[in-house]
Order: sequence, then structure tokens, then C-alpha cells
Amino acid sequence: MLARRSFLLLLLGAGCARDAVLEDPEAPHGHLISVPTEPTVPPAPRSEVLAAEIEVLGLRLGTLESSRCSLRGTTQIETHLAPIPLVNALHRSGGDARTVLGPASVPLFSEYHIEDGDLLRHYRVQYRTGAFEYVYDNGGRAKNHGLEAVPEGAPAHDLHSALSLLRAWRPRLDERGYFYIVVGRRLWRADVKFAGPEVISAQGGPRLTQRIDGTSVRLWQSEESDPRRFSLWLSEDPDRVPLRLVADSSVGEVRLTLTSREQGEGDCRKLRANAAR
Repeated sequence: MLARRSFLLLLLGAGCARDAVLEDPEAPHGHLISVPTEPTVPPAPRSEVLAAEIEVLGLRLGTLESSRCSLRGTTQIETHLAPIPLVNALHRSGGDARTVLGPASVPLFSEYHIEDGDLLRHYRVQYRTGAFEYVYDNGGRAKNHGLEAVPEGAPAHDLHSALSLLRAWRPRLDERGYFYIVVGRRLWRADVKFAGPEVISAQGGPRLTQRIDGTSVRLWQSEESDPRRFSLWLSEDPDRVPLRLVADSSVGEVRLTLTSREQGEGDCRKLRANAAR
């Protein structure tokens, strides 16, 4: 059960960080964030594989691998979560997510498979200007489908493209912004604040990072849901590599920590093999 909940927290964004400092937002803060196009912003690497460990309450829960591959004019991001054997023996669980990105890192299509014991949850979302269309099933048959509008006619992101968006963001200290994100099949708004540089312990030593604190609110039945908070630490270098993500959940603090990163050109399979060594 813990692995299933943590997968939802980390891939579907249902978490909140204990040490984030934003107020509970009632209206969007700052400006709508989009991927900058200035030549001073370096492009994302053509291919990249990130590996991370997931902890809950200080206990290692599982591993996560996420690959970003650009081939023949398309960019795809795929993430796989694998719980440790003990967790999987208690409750079979895990998950996969895939996103196809269009221009400016806006998603065209995303798909999630979540294994929860004998139940397989499946989400498919297609994005269009100012709207998204979803299909959800929990057993091979389409159970729910719909077309939802996005406020302001803005683009909607998924978790993959949202991370790409924040990595490309180049804010001033204390600058605020917001964007819209589809969590499963529901629309949320994320308000973020650039908290500035912070030194953390990462990958065996001190690292200078850029910290972003965020608060997300769902845009349906918002009166029945408290804002959820998170904190993200990106490397100081131009690639803005995600080094740490911290979020609170109903079972305690969830922490995702980067353990390795491989980058290169073309096929991601070789990069995945290097990351697994």
C-alpha cells in the first residue's frame, strides 16, 4: 500500500512539503510560467536518464528511473517506479508513466499505468490548446472519459512536462509564478516561488542548489481540499538537474533523492544501462 501511495504522490503530485513557505493561495500568484525562448537559456539535453531513491519516514521504499529521449523530431519522457522486494511482497505495486512532448515542452499525450495489487489503473490524456481530453479505466474497459477546459486558455502540463518547465524557469529571487497541471484526470494549479540559492548535501558532498517552493490546489471541489505543498532543489549549473524533491503525505515525509544521471545523444537504452551500473 505504501508503494502505491508513494507512486501517486511522486508521479501524480499528491504531496505537500513540510518546509515550504508559501501561503495557501486563493488566486494565482505572479505570472503564468512558460518555457523561455531566449538563447541565453540552454536547451535540454537530447537524451538523459535520471535515477533516484524514494524514502518514506527515512526508510528506503523503492527506486525511480526517468528517461528523456529525443529522436526523429519527437521527445518522450518515460518513468518507471520499482518498490523494494519486501514492499512488493506485502502488496504488489509499481507504476509507469510516458509523455510525448511538443514545442516548448508542452505535452501532447501522457499515459500512466499504476499497479495496485490485482488492480491496474490506466490514464490516457491528450492535450490541446486550452483543454485536455482523458480516458480512465481500472480493468481494461473505459470507465470514465471527458473533455475539460483550462483557465485562461493556458496549456496544461503533466508531471513530466511540469518538471521540464521548472528546470527551464530562470526567475529572480522571490519571484512567483503559476501553471496548470493534470493530475491523473483532474486539473490542478501550481503556484511556485523561487526561494533562492541553498547548499544541501547531495551525491556525497555539499551542492549549491536553486530551491523552488510550491503549493498546488485542485480546481474542482477546491473547498473540500487543502493546498498541497512541495519543495524542489535544482543544481546550480545550467542544466538545473533535479537533486531532491521533498513532499509530505498522509504517511509522513516522502523524499526523492537523485542517485545518478547519464546524458548523451540518441537512443536511451545505452544510457539506461550505464545508469544501472
